[in-house]
Amino acid sequence: MMFTRRPKVVFSVAIVGILAALSAKPVHADYDKGLGEYQKGNFASAVHEWRTAAERGDGESQFALGMMFERGQGVGQNMEEAYKWYRLAADNDEVDAQVRLAGLFIREEIDGKGPEDAIEWLQRAAEAENVPAQFQLGLMYLEGKGVDEDPALAARWFSLAAEQGHVPAQNNIGSLYENGRGVEQSFTRAFEWYERAAKQDDPFAQNNLGAMYARGSGVERNHAWAVFWFVNAARGGNQLALENVTISRQNLTQKQIAASRVNIRAGNSTDFERIAQLERGVTVYVLGSNDGWSQVHFDGEQGPMLGWVSNTLIE
Repeated sequence: MMFTRRPKVVFSVAIVGILAALSAKPVHADYDKGLGEYQKGNFASAVHEWRTAAERGDGESQFALGMMFERGQGVGQNMEEAYKWYRLAADNDEVDAQVRLAGLFIREEIDGKGPEDAIEWLQRAAEAENVPAQFQLGLMYLEGKGVDEDPALAARWFSLAAEQGHVPAQNNIGSLYENGRGVEQSFTRAFEWYERAAKQDDPFAQNNLGAMYARGSGVERNHAWAVFWFVNAARGGNQLALENVTISRQNLTQKQIAASRVNIRAGNSTDFERIAQLERGVTVYVLGSNDGWSQVHFDGEQGPMLGWVSNTLIE
């Protein structure tokens, strides 16, 4: 039985909200006014304050000013100006600026600059333990983008990011272990990483974890758990999981709703929204029972659903 799954997740450097990025830094007096203006929504005033400090060589203000030009807040969007200020901040060892600078190069938003120009800055930021940089560098080595393909280096950077809690990196290192790319193949390690990411609602990892359960790779085969994770992945937008739900649920016991209408109990590890009603005769697939209730999967109006039904209401 074949199950489709996505072996890796490909993301570009994420654009982090500017307020979160700036607030995470120590606030110095020379750019404190700018941050205060930004928090009040006075973007033009924030730009004015940060420009003054940036021109005096303050790295944090240079980074903030680059963000404003990249986002077009308080000033017209201008990638060349964003590049200018990010570069100054990056040279001042502002790690976040190094990551944003690399992002401009990866997306080829600066004339004459491309992914190969991003590697140096990602390397510097990754070695400073910046998690997004570690993840992005792993992608670059995995895909041979801007650098020679090297799965072993990809695994190294994914592992470092994964250990620090980066969810897509956890899924990706799981994929490398499953396929034996850059690391010694280990279904057990693959399962462990997929499970960590799946429990943090990553739909790709949820689909991969479901496939592991369906195949019995790295874990005892269990179609109930396979369907559970496939359903969660599908509800998270993973289209491949929809196919896998259809295949794997064939191994579950089918029952029908016996009552005219049934209230479904929402609970832990099920749908977060209360499922209102099921009609008599609707087919459900039973994942398991506990204390007089059965966890079931069925096709709802908005896609695959999970819920708990009293055993007295199904036949």
